[in-house]
Amino acid sequence: MFGPLPALHRFVMIFAAVSVCVAIGAWFGFDPEFALDIPLGLVAGTGAGVAAAFLLIHDFHRRDPRVVSAHRRH
Repeated sequence: MFGPLPALHRFVMIFAAVSVCVAIGAWFGFDPEFALDIPLGLVAGTGAGVAAAFLLIHDFHRRDPRVVSAHRRH
């Protein structure tokens, strides 16, 4: 979605997405209203975080390589 990013920015985006989703999964695990236990909530949150990070970082637009002509100086 964001396109090509520098490596540090990709790492921050992946870390933030996974951290937020794991925290939400842990919260669902702690909440007695939902029928999840803590380890299952953490696993579900990690899976959702990995999926969210992939969707945020992956570039879905296929780019055709450009032909660049270089002129040589003699």
